Amino acid sequence: MITNQRQDMCLKTVIETKDAIDKQIADATINMIFGLRLDNIVFRDKKIWEDYFGKVLNLTKNFLKANEHYRKYLAEEKRFLLDYKEKCLKDGNTNIFLATDSVGLNTEIDGFFSQIKSGIDTLATSFNPLLGSSFDGWHKTKNKEGILKSGLRIINFLENFGEPLKSKVDGLKKIIQDNIDWLTYIVSIRDKIHHRGGLKNITEITYDFRNKEVIPQNIIHPEGKELVRDFLLRTLNNTIIFVNAVLALSILIKTPSGMGIQKNDKDEFPPYMWVAFNT
Repeated sequence: MITNQRQDMCLKTVIETKDAIDKQIADATINMIFGLRLDNIVFRDKKIWEDYFGKVLNLTKNFLKANEHYRKYLAEEKRFLLDYKEKCLKDGNTNIFLATDSVGLNTEIDGFFSQIKSGIDTLATSFNPLLGSSFDGWHKTKNKEGILKSGLRIINFLENFGEPLKSKVDGLKKIIQDNIDWLTYIVSIRDKIHHRGGLKNITEITYDFRNKEVIPQNIIHPEGKELVRDFLLRTLNNTIIFVNAVLALSILIKTPSGMGIQKNDKDEFPPYMWVAFNT
C-alpha cells in the first residue's frame, strides 16, 4: 500500500519547480487537485479521474513551459541589450537612432504564448470528464453583436444546467464572463503568432544616441504601451489566478453543498484544503 506521503513525494518529483513562479503554478493547479483527493470525493470512476488528472497535469506543464520561456526571455534580453549597446557605442553613426530586432527574443515570446494558449485550451477540456461537456479548446464564437469572443460556448453550456446544479454554476460562469475580453485577446495573440509569423505590435530594440542607452522591446496593446518583459509576467500571473479559480469553481459544482476550498496559509502540502460552512 502506498501512503499519502509517498504519493506526494512522487508528484513533486514529476513536477519540477525551478523558482517561486513555478511553485505558484503547481500549487494552483495539479497540487491543488491532488491534495484535495478528488478521487475520493468527486470522481467515483477511476478512469474518469485519471482522465481529469491527466488534463490538469498537462495544463500545469504548459504553464511551467511558459514560465521557462519567460525566464529565457529575461536572460536573453539582458545579454542582447548589453551586446547591442556595446556594438552601437562602437558604431560611427553616433548622431542617429539605431534599431534592431532579435530572433532569439521573439522566439521566446512565440513559445510563451503558444504554451499559454495550449494550457487555456486544456483547461476547457477539463470540463469534459468533470461536467460531461465535449470541448476541445477555448474557441471563439460570435456574441449578440456579431463580435468573436472566447468563452461564449462554455458560458452557453453552463447556462443549460438544470436544478439542483444550476445555482452552483454561477461562480464559474461569472469568472468566465468577467474575463472574456482578456481571454479573447490572449487567444488572438497566439493566433497572430501562428498565422502571421509573429506579433507586429512589438517595437524594435532602439539605441538612443543622445542618452547612450538601449530601449528594450515594448508591446502596444489595448491598455497602452508596456515593456514586453512586464507584459509576459503580468500575463502569466493573471493566467495562474484565472486557471486556479476556474479549477476550484468547476470542482465545487460537483461537490456536496456546504463544502468550500480554502488556500493553506502555511507553506506546506496540500496547498488547498476542504472547509465546511453553513448553508
